[in-house]
Amino acid sequence: MKLTKIDVAEAQIRAAVRLFFEGEHAVPVYTLANAAREIVATIGAQIDVETVQQELAASRGISVKEMLRPLGAAANFFKHADRDADQTLDFDEGDAEVVLQLACHDFGRITGGTPIEAQIYEAWIAAIAFPRVSETPLRSQRLIKRVIARFPGIRSASNRAEQKKIGLTVLERALTDPTLAMSFKRVVVLPPGRNA
Repeated sequence: MKLTKIDVAEAQIRAAVRLFFEGEHAVPVYTLANAAREIVATIGAQIDVETVQQELAASRGISVKEMLRPLGAAANFFKHADRDADQTLDFDEGDAEVVLQLACHDFGRITGGTPIEAQIYEAWIAAIAFPRVSETPLRSQRLIKRVIARFPGIRSASNRAEQKKIGLTVLERALTDPTLAMSFKRVVVLPPGRNA
């Protein structure tokens, strides 16, 4: 099997979204999503595409490294035991949602498209992100209302598990709709003089 870095990030995102909506443990969701996030962020830097994490860090007046430090600490805890085998971690499961959103969104920026799983995850986030649509920018309200309508019951769901089940139902339906399949660049072309 010959894979590009984009193929790898796509597979990680697709698996992470499915695990997330199926209500599986947050650690593998986080680990897969963070690995994909790292790949697309690194590629973005190499091909001069601004990622959302760069935008967020700039808006906060801090470096990307500083902003991502807590996320990196969790990722390292999940994959290494050489210096902290006896330690514990207070893990916020919401961080898995954040890392997955960064991975999905930046994948689209880097490749010009996203797999269906990423499209549905980003729409799901938009459907739950704003407690009051009327408090969002006027130019976004119509789109947010249309997104919410695609996830019947998501706003009245009593907990995150129910919201995830709704997301899974929408994902299963979307995977049967060939019109949602996007093409995207699978091969990274570095600018002249830039080494991988």
